Amino acid sequence: MPVMQIYERPVALDRNLHQEIRIADDRNFSFARSCQSAILAAIEMSQAIKEFPVVFIKENDSYLPAAIFGLQQSQNLFVDEAGEWTARYTPAFIRRYPFVPALGQKEDDPMTVFIDEASAWFNRDKGQPLFIDGKNSPLLDSAIQLLEDYKTQMDGTLALVKQLADAGLFSEKTAGFKLDDGQSFSLGGFFTLDTEKLAKLPAQTIYNLLQSGALHIAYLHLSSLDNWNRLIELQAKRSTGNDKEGASKQALEQA
Repeated sequence: MPVMQIYERPVALDRNLHQEIRIADDRNFSFARSCQSAILAAIEMSQAIKEFPVVFIKENDSYLPAAIFGLQQSQNLFVDEAGEWTARYTPAFIRRYPFVPALGQKEDDPMTVFIDEASAWFNRDKGQPLFIDGKNSPLLDSAIQLLEDYKTQMDGTLALVKQLADAGLFSEKTAGFKLDDGQSFSLGGFFTLDTEKLAKLPAQTIYNLLQSGALHIAYLHLSSLDNWNRLIELQAKRSTGNDKEGASKQALEQA
């Protein structure tokens, strides 16, 4: 299950080309309406698990924690018809929009800032400028700081999750859901932590995971899985068009 991309036309930010660009003040989250999932940094998980199921996805050879927003492809149950974000927490993956970093080939290569040139937030008349007198505006400096902090946090997250992967704790899963009205959904291509494998780990390995903080991530992830029921309820409400909580069944099976 790949993370849905929210950038339609990313281009490198250029202080000459984009010197007159402004970001509207009345922006919303319509851009994320089809974003079904978002990668999380470890530091976000304690907040994210209050709202979303947090699973792991595999990109190349790395596992990454990801918040799930919908039961169907290109669906986000936390963006309403007005484009408002309805969850109590907004992941940094979403908050950094319309900016995104492009990293160099080497670890010490500088970060290049890209923007989504197709974003409805951009205009040349109203809002906050990206540049003032040829220099970064406070808004742009704040956005760049968020990108840098996010990269730092994700580097640490990758190292922690790698410890869980090296311990052989991940199992690929498929989630099946059925609503009372007969609708059924299937979501696959993600990984969860196998509690049976965790229970069989040597004491020293458990201790190492505890000391590093990797075990904390594991338990945050496991506690978030009750939020599948929250997604089912949101799906039922959206399907019926009212606030009635449709009774539902949910099964989680190994792929």
